[in-house]
Amino acid sequence: MNEAVRKRRAAAPLAALVCAAVLAGGTPQAAGTAPAKGVAEAARPLPALYREAAAAAARYEAATRKVAAQRAAVARAERAVSRGEHRLRRLHRQLGAVARRQYQQGGWVPATRLLTTGSPDTLFDQLRAQHQGDHAFHRLLRTTETVQQQLARQRAHRETVLGELKAEADRRRRAQRAVERRLTQAGKRVREGREERAARAAGPITRAALRSGGEEAKWVAPVEDYTLSAGFASAGKRWAHSHTGQDFAVGTGTPVRAVGAGTVVRTSSGGPFGNHVVIKHPNGYYTQYAHLSRIQTRQGDRVHAGEQIGLSGSTGNSTGPHLHFEVRVTPDVGSGVDPLPWLRSRGVHV
Repeated sequence: MNEAVRKRRAAAPLAALVCAAVLAGGTPQAAGTAPAKGVAEAARPLPALYREAAAAAARYEAATRKVAAQRAAVARAERAVSRGEHRLRRLHRQLGAVARRQYQQGGWVPATRLLTTGSPDTLFDQLRAQHQGDHAFHRLLRTTETVQQQLARQRAHRETVLGELKAEADRRRRAQRAVERRLTQAGKRVREGREERAARAAGPITRAALRSGGEEAKWVAPVEDYTLSAGFASAGKRWAHSHTGQDFAVGTGTPVRAVGAGTVVRTSSGGPFGNHVVIKHPNGYYTQYAHLSRIQTRQGDRVHAGEQIGLSGSTGNSTGPHLHFEVRVTPDVGSGVDPLPWLRSRGVHV
């Protein structure tokens, strides 16, 4: 597998990641629809973020292909430089051999050779051989100079290609960081949009409360085997204004459970709620459990989700056994929110 194929395969997950993030974030609403206030504000930047991430991914893939091509160019330049250096070394050896041979044969002037040579023919042969040797030596020198110049150009080209490769690799890294940054921003927008929708469904709540984990993140229904009866804000002659909670019709003596972890801040008997318990939860909400036949917890107790705190009954302003359940933003009546969507937003099926 060559370098270019490896780079293309390494770059492919980036585009797939962008597509997966778009699918996870959902598609933008069509023109003409009216998204709820808050959701539109949270989701509005998503299309632009995903477009920027896709563009950055495309730049990354293009840079990856260019890097692969430049790596091949660098390899070719390295081979050319290596061949040039090898040829230059061979020429230097040849020049050295010619110089040593001339030195061994002697470079005497023709007059001196005439005195030491037995015949003119021998002298002419020696002069002709010396002339040919000089000509070959100069030709070898010119070839060496040409190879040296070529090698210098090849080295300069190699440095240029290496510089381009480094710059393209830097652009590739920047494109990858841009993809990661845009997807991180988009993921944050998606989470904020989800929290905003959950907050609208549950009533006034802080994002920190929605993000809370551990024991306080576990929620259950206040009773089992029930029938939903009077709902939140319903009208009736038994209430001075409107119904402040949700009624769960159950038989007397049914175990009543804390819907989530918290601290018991009130246990009381008498009044319209009869025997009732109020629990403060770490997320800032309060829950009330009213008309109990028996209270099985005390003020100040810390309870966990599902812990039994009493038995259902019909004390106070009640026409029959049931549990009156409220969710409040303060411990006092009149600050309630609809309990059903509040519970459902926490994964409780009621």
